[in-house]
Amino acid sequence: MKRSYVLVLVLVTVAPAWAVTGREVIDTAQQKNGFSTWKDRTLDATMDTFAGKAPTRTRDMEITETTDPRGEHRTFIAFTGPSDVQGTRFLHLSPRGTGDQQWIFTPASRRVRRLAESQRDENFFGADLSYRDLELLVRIQQWNDTEATATFDKEETIDGKGCNVVTLVPKNEEFPSYSKYVLWFGKDDSLLWRVDVFDQQGTIFKRVQPRKYTRIGPYATAMEAEIETLPYETRTVFAFREVKYDHGVGDTMFSVSNLDHG
Repeated sequence: MKRSYVLVLVLVTVAPAWAVTGREVIDTAQQKNGFSTWKDRTLDATMDTFAGKAPTRTRDMEITETTDPRGEHRTFIAFTGPSDVQGTRFLHLSPRGTGDQQWIFTPASRRVRRLAESQRDENFFGADLSYRDLELLVRIQQWNDTEATATFDKEETIDGKGCNVVTLVPKNEEFPSYSKYVLWFGKDDSLLWRVDVFDQQGTIFKRVQPRKYTRIGPYATAMEAEIETLPYETRTVFAFREVKYDHGVGDTMFSVSNLDHG
């Protein structure tokens, strides 16, 4: 009996050291794969939208981003096709702790206008992303303990991959439409394979599935991503090309004046 008691005591004592936490899962993914740790990124993308299985639109774009985990995320998008959106440019400035600014230039209007707060949750050119969602995958992985609670939920297999499942519950209002995020990180590779985004009623609203990872320098990069809006049975597929990191993108790229000059 005494030996059994000692064994139980040892197991209880050391068990917490074995238990992984949600924050450790995210930190390991950052360290192994460089998620959201880059400073700037440029890429070409094709965006295909679908209603059910039927394709609706295809758009091509060039994307430039900079990010600072404790500072500002900036995105500049120039549409290169088809002809009805060619020349349209979009600028998103997201300072840490203050309100976003979103600006758009269209050749038809030949002027730059700032999007109102009420427009920021509208779909981005028909995609299953709002204007505010564009940086969601980067931003939520940068949140620290004062900005979100990260809880390790379980181990689960999806698409044949064993995953650690982490729930992020925000304490800030960076994405006010959503109440929590459930993330699936591969147990062997620490790659992010799925994110379920929940609305304020606690229902899964969107599902993001990164695919076709390749390593570009220290950064594991999903070369394809699918975003589904589950209640509406719509989805958007992004394919990425010519991805480059940390090339020293200048601040002038993200000026409002650059929108109408291209």
